[in-house]
Amino acid sequence: MHPYVPLDRTPAGAASQAIRTLILAASSLGRDERPRLYRHVHPHGHATAKLARSFAAALGYAGAPALDEIELGAHLHDFGKYLIAEAVLLKPGPLDDAERAAVSLHPVYGARLLAGLPAVTEAVRQVVLYHHEHWDGGGYPEGLAGRRIPLAARIVSVADVYTSLRARRAYKTTLGRREAASEMESMAGRELDPDITPDFLKFVGAYESRAGRRGGY
Repeated sequence: MHPYVPLDRTPAGAASQAIRTLILAASSLGRDERPRLYRHVHPHGHATAKLARSFAAALGYAGAPALDEIELGAHLHDFGKYLIAEAVLLKPGPLDDAERAAVSLHPVYGARLLAGLPAVTEAVRQVVLYHHEHWDGGGYPEGLAGRRIPLAARIVSVADVYTSLRARRAYKTTLGRREAASEMESMAGRELDPDITPDFLKFVGAYESRAGRRGGY
C-alpha cells in the first residue's frame, strides 16, 4: 500500500447515530417522493458506502470520524440526482449534450441540499461535491486535478466507479470483476487517482471473495 496523509478530523466529528438518522431520513424522502429514482440511487449509494469505508479502513483510517465521514459521503454522493428529471437519469440510451450537462449538476445540488445538516461535516460535503472530479482535471463541477481533489473524494470515486461498472442495469452490460478491473486500470491517471486505483483493485478482489459476491451491486 502507498503512504497516505490522514484526513483532517473535524472537532465535532460525525456521530454514528446522527449518520444513521440522516441516511434513514434521506432514504425515506427518496422512497416516498421519487420511488423510481430511489431504486437507482439508494442501493448504489449503500453499496458504494460499504465498499468505500472498507477500502478506507484498509488504507489505515482505523476509526471515526474519518471513516464515518467517508461512509456518509459515499452513501449520499448521488443525493442531488433527486433534483434531476427521471426521464434523463433513467433514459435507456445515450444522453445528449443538454442531458449530460443537467446530470453534471447533481454534485452541486447534493452539496447544497445537505449543507448545514448536523452530521454533514466539510469532509462529507467535499465527497458529495467532488466525487466526479478527475485526476487529469477533466471532471466536474470545478475541474480540480490531482491532489487538489480531496482524498476522501478520491477514495469514494474509485468505489463509485467500481460499483457502477458491476451494477445490474437495464440499459448497460454488467461487467465481471476482471472486466471492471481492466476498465479501471485504463482510467488510472485520467479519471482516477493512479496511486489509489491499483491498491483498490487488489483490495476489492479480497473484499468480494470474503463477501461471496459474484456481481450485481
